[in-house]
Amino acid sequence: MTRDEIFEAVRPLVARSLGRKPDEIARESRLIDDLGADSLDFVDLVFTLERRFQVKIREGDFEFLSRLDLSSPSVMRDGFLTRETVDRLAEGLPALREVPDRDRVAPGQLFSLITVDTLCLMVERRLG
Repeated sequence: MTRDEIFEAVRPLVARSLGRKPDEIARESRLIDDLGADSLDFVDLVFTLERRFQVKIREGDFEFLSRLDLSSPSVMRDGFLTRETVDRLAEGLPALREVPDRDRVAPGQLFSLITVDTLCLMVERRLG
């Protein structure tokens, strides 16, 4: 499946899970900030995606955010993630590419940058 095909299959699933209309769901829609998702919604979405695509999305797929060693100077400097860390995380979190200043990304911002496209990317990787 192409990423476009995956998105077209994911859109109605996200809409149904979050009580939205499919046309309100865009690839760049942020699950928390734009669509109002909470932690239970994430669990429901992961379960729904696994069932629909017959893949296993592990909890660890989101751990790249919580496993950051924030005490390491290669990860954090002056309260912000290093540019190298941001660039590495952007592979799984495409919304990071759109932040206004990639040198001033605080760790607390990361969860709000999980988008519908992030989910599509996870599915695409699992379908491999």
